Amino acid sequence: MDMHTMIGIAVMMGLIGIAASRDLLRMRRAQLQPVKLRVQRTRDPR
Repeated sequence: MDMHTMIGIAVMMGLIGIAASRDLLRMRRAQLQPVKLRVQRTRDPR
């Protein structure tokens, strides 16, 4: 294999990795659900 072919394969693998990681991040964000929080107000003891 010559150098240009190896560089081309490395670039393609990098682009595939970037695309896959972006898709995974999108799927993770879609699964996030808001959580309800209860806030207890403290009364001012003055």
